[in-house]
Amino acid sequence: MVRVTGIKITDRIKEAGLVQKALSDYGRVISTRLGFHELSEEMCSREGFMVIHLAGVQDDCDELSARLRKIEGIFVQDMVFSQGVSDAPGGCEGITLLGILVPRRDELGIRVQEILTTYGCVIRTRLGVNEVYFGEPAGLILLELSGDAGQFISLEKALREIDDIAIGRICFPA
Repeated sequence: MVRVTGIKITDRIKEAGLVQKALSDYGRVISTRLGFHELSEEMCSREGFMVIHLAGVQDDCDELSARLRKIEGIFVQDMVFSQGVSDAPGGCEGITLLGILVPRRDELGIRVQEILTTYGCVIRTRLGVNEVYFGEPAGLILLELSGDAGQFISLEKALREIDDIAIGRICFPA
C-alpha cells in the first residue's frame, strides 16, 4: 500500500514543535518527508505544509495520523490513489497536492514526464521517490500545483489516460 499524508500547519511557530515530536516518535514509518512554506525577502509565512510518505506497520501509520490530528491548528489529509477516470474536480482554492504512482516506471515514466513537461508552468514543487508497487519498481511523484485550476484538471485528465497510473489529490482550502 502507498500512503501519502498532507499536513497543513496554521502557525509554524506555535505548532511546529508538537508536529516534529510526533514525526520523530514515529520516524520508523516515515519514508520521505517534504516541508515548505512561503518565503521571500519581504515575509516568512507562519503557515506551513508537509507531505509525508508513510511505509511500515499499518497500525503505526494510523497512530501517527491520529496523533497529528489531535494537535490544535493542524489539518491532516490522506491521499487516496485511484486509477482511471475521476469525477472529482482537479483543482481547489488554496494548496493542491497531486500524487502520481507510476508502476513499471521504466516503461511508463517517459510518457508521464512528457505530460509533466507540458504542464510545467503549473508545477511549483516536484518530488520523486523510488517505490516498490506489487513487487515491481515504481515511481511516486508528488507535485505542488500553483496557478490556473483549469490546467490542474487538464494535467490530471492527461495523466489518467495512461493505463495503470494511479493518482491521488489533497486540497487544503485557503
